[in-house]
Amino acid sequence: MTQDRFVSLQPSPEAPAGALIRLRGLYPSLKAALRKVADVALARPELAIYASVNEVAAAAGVSEATVMRLCRLLGFRGFQDFKIALARELVTPLQRLHEEVSEGDDAATIVHKVFEANVAALRDTLAVLDMESMAQAAQDLLAARLILLIGVGTSGPIVEDAGNKFFRLGLLVRALTDAHLMMMAAALLTPADVLLAVSHSGSTRDTVETAKAAKNAGARVICITNNSLSPLTKTADLVLVTASRETRFRQEAMASRLCQTSIIDSLYTLVALTRPEEALQNLAKIENVIVTKQY
Repeated sequence: MTQDRFVSLQPSPEAPAGALIRLRGLYPSLKAALRKVADVALARPELAIYASVNEVAAAAGVSEATVMRLCRLLGFRGFQDFKIALARELVTPLQRLHEEVSEGDDAATIVHKVFEANVAALRDTLAVLDMESMAQAAQDLLAARLILLIGVGTSGPIVEDAGNKFFRLGLLVRALTDAHLMMMAAALLTPADVLLAVSHSGSTRDTVETAKAAKNAGARVICITNNSLSPLTKTADLVLVTASRETRFRQEAMASRLCQTSIIDSLYTLVALTRPEEALQNLAKIENVIVTKQY
């Protein structure tokens, strides 16, 4: 192998982190040709690093233009930036510490693999999360007249937990998980309001339709999702991306919830630190009344 086949690990200033992480998140929304390239990159990342664009295209059975289109879709300027990000990801010491749980694993092995998978999901999410979007989301929540939190299925508990957190800061919040109530509440929003939608797939019809209703009412829409190409992101003004991988025994409802909760906790903290005196006063008032409920 000649020297020019190796990839420098010096990052481009504009190259985003987490090539494989982003690819896994976008995968469900990719069309057939793009998915062939993704399959090659996910199954044989070393090939994508050291091969040329035409060699990757040949391995995937697509055109070079398709490979380039996928790179740009992932946020890279071109194939070289994608290779650099991929190489850096593969040499990270913490990369792939866990493996998929199998039927023959003993209890200790299973517990370790589950914990490592959760840690990996949180690290992956931190790698792809846009900090400017997080800061803007916190500002939007702080400025909102009303915050409507929505989510169904496994996202429901995340939404309810978010409601319990934000109202303690003195914010006017509604957390809804019923599809009909979500739509009715969204229709009554105003341009002074914010809707925060949580959906791992970003393709849940009830959540997407509610977000559209909120948008039509003039409200600002923020979403937390694992798929940055999902229907939900097309309506949202701000997209906060999580990263978690599905396996045979660990479906998205597990690790993704940790990532969603961590984003909610981060937004809560950002808002609280913007108004620390009021936040502390509210928490003190709550503690004074809650203490009577304890033995």
